Amino acid sequence: MTVKMLVLTLAAGGLIGVAASTQAQPTPAEPAPNQPPALPAPPTESAPVVVESPVIEQHAVEYAAPGIECCPISVVREVATLSAKKMYRCYGGPTQQTLCVDNPADGCCKYYSVCVCVPACCTGEPVCCDSRVGLLGRGYVTYKWPCGFEANIAFRVHGGVIVTYR
Repeated sequence: MTVKMLVLTLAAGGLIGVAASTQAQPTPAEPAPNQPPALPAPPTESAPVVVESPVIEQHAVEYAAPGIECCPISVVREVATLSAKKMYRCYGGPTQQTLCVDNPADGCCKYYSVCVCVPACCTGEPVCCDSRVGLLGRGYVTYKWPCGFEANIAFRVHGGVIVTYR
């Protein structure tokens, strides 16, 4: 088998020269003596690798009164206490729910949509147990589900919320 090669010589100013050469190469079917057979060359284009992983179903449920428009707000941090982590382990993985929450610290009645992760056992609509303004001007709202799981939502002064699960 012969291979024709074209060699281009480049310099900073441009193309300097072109040379052609012919080389004879052994055929791949002829292994060299006392050497293992050659492995096939890897393909030049790699096919996309599909990795199958278990899919966790998350049911996004939104709890809002009809006619209320909720503005999105970012969740800056989520903190889970030991009892919340135990509920996640015992009753199934977390499912995502969206709550429409009013910040008690601001003067207007503006509602924000806050995404929370609750155990799979938390079905039904949560009840707002506590709504207050903290010492430094933060608004605190506590929601409780019928299974006993609680989410405390703290509104930060400069935007965003911190969610603590109990």
